[in-house]
Amino acid sequence: MLLSLFVAAALAAPVAAPAAAPAPAGASAPASAPATILVVPFIVPGEDAQWAGVAAAEIVLDVVVQSNRDNFLTLKQLDSVLRRLDLHLADAGVPAGAQKLAHTLGASDIIVGEIALDGDALKMTARRLRVSDGATVISATQEGPKASLPILAQRIARTLLGTKGSSGVLTPHVQALELATRCELEMARFSLGPRTRSALPAERVASAEKHCSAALAIDPLFGLAKAGLAMVRAAQGKFSEARKQAEDAREDQGKARFLPLAVLTEAYAAARMGDDADARTLLEEAMEERPGFLHALGYLGEERLEAHDDADALKAFEQYLKRVPNHPWAMGRKAHAMARLGHRNEAIDLSEEALKLNPGDPELLIETASRYIDAGRDAKAEPLLKQARDATPPRPLASLRLGYLYFRGHKQKEAREELGRALELAHREDETKIRALAHADLARLDARQANFEGAIEELTKARKEGLVKLPCDEPELARWKARPELANLCSEIALAGTDPKADDTVPIDFE
Repeated sequence: MLLSLFVAAALAAPVAAPAAAPAPAGASAPASAPATILVVPFIVPGEDAQWAGVAAAEIVLDVVVQSNRDNFLTLKQLDSVLRRLDLHLADAGVPAGAQKLAHTLGASDIIVGEIALDGDALKMTARRLRVSDGATVISATQEGPKASLPILAQRIARTLLGTKGSSGVLTPHVQALELATRCELEMARFSLGPRTRSALPAERVASAEKHCSAALAIDPLFGLAKAGLAMVRAAQGKFSEARKQAEDAREDQGKARFLPLAVLTEAYAAARMGDDADARTLLEEAMEERPGFLHALGYLGEERLEAHDDADALKAFEQYLKRVPNHPWAMGRKAHAMARLGHRNEAIDLSEEALKLNPGDPELLIETASRYIDAGRDAKAEPLLKQARDATPPRPLASLRLGYLYFRGHKQKEAREELGRALELAHREDETKIRALAHADLARLDARQANFEGAIEELTKARKEGLVKLPCDEPELARWKARPELANLCSEIALAGTDPKADDTVPIDFE
């Protein structure tokens, strides 16, 4: 088994042309050139008040979604970039890095803001910026009592977007909004990607459940809180309940409100129940209803890649590029599909073009290096992987890929060093697959060096990290398959209780 890694992240660079200013109220943006809008959490003084900045961002994003005019990026997509920077949604440094984050996520426009709290009084200011030059397109200010935060944020959003809108606010209850936001922050790192097997600490899931349940006790029709509770049920492995909860969230809000998080959670739960066709249908129908729902479109492409339906994956990423031309992440994923279809040279050309749009981006460096490795051009892949490995913060995936590169080049010492570094760096909950594959590659390395006990130890660790497909048929290990220790690890009995649909590539993480 070739332990090749299918690497992705939410990658991008500045779009080719500046976004147009918001259209007048009630007008529609040209279908050929929708803006791609990123809303970042607002700045709020006080550590315990930072939930308010995330809540304001969620309300502003809701107005973008309901307007159904522009492409939009969810807060989970933003979090997928932040986790690689060792940041969280509520961190004070996130708003300050909005411009760079927008480049990474392929946004053409950013909405940033500040909230000043003075007792029960609140003042909110926000700006819509062009990513291409950082210029302010429009700004807005609202003041009122703290309890009116949901309404004030919605008013600001409508001013910045140039739309009147007809949907009500997500919830009129600021206490319910706070509780649901705290629930969302607890669950931010729970991936809803196709075929992923996310895991969060039990205490974090319990805290999220407490907050979302309390929010619903205040506002039983609060769809975002229901979607959060659906994620909790999914994290608990209660996929049938998660699916029903997510469906209820969408139905309770009615056709007037579209809830991206509910759609993603319902599709995730359906996939984990084995209903892959239903999961795809949910995402496809969501895209028909909201063509700017880039999160769903990315998932559709990734799901097809993971199912090895490369022709359909190629179509999905081509559709993505029609919505957001020159988007390096989509270009990289399109190149991946092209390489699988046998067009390796064209895939390399496209990956190199994407990297030129966002030079030095660690995830895109890894993606481009992967295309070189596919074509056997290891010498060109090595410096890109080293650059990604040495980024700030370092990327364990780059060390894992380098370890594999050295392994197949018979550089045993270097391979062991890089695989060990990958294990040391891969400390996050969403990096279990990196650790698992590093252990599996170390097992092959031990086997090559005739260290049977070491190989068994590493394979056992790989299985404990959740790796389903151990490299038992690789030449280094296959010669020992008759030995009981290895036979037991590689037997069907050893796979009992594992997910038969699990894909042992590094999980695609385009939130």
